[in-house]
Amino acid sequence: MEIEELQQLAKKVIELIDSKMKGNHDSDTTIIHLYEELGEISRQLYNEKMGREKLDRENLAEEISDCLLLLLHLSKLYDFDIEKEIKNKIEILKQRHKDLDWKKISL
Repeated sequence: MEIEELQQLAKKVIELIDSKMKGNHDSDTTIIHLYEELGEISRQLYNEKMGREKLDRENLAEEISDCLLLLLHLSKLYDFDIEKEIKNKIEILKQRHKDLDWKKISL
């Protein structure tokens, strides 16, 4: 699946759930929700690092997926071609870190 397709899918999924829950994931709500999901990832990793709980890989994957869906939705709200933006960012990083061997990375 292409990134644009994932953006469209994320937007549709979030809008469908919003319609059921009477919610509205505008840019502010999406950011707040993203912070919540990042907190859940942080809690998983922190608890494992501190020896409180064993890492639940299945839940961690779910929380990371939540974050990606929200980021893709946010990029769609602002009508970004996120694939293009990622490629542009990598080009910026190439310029910033010219001392690295970028031949291993193709776009």
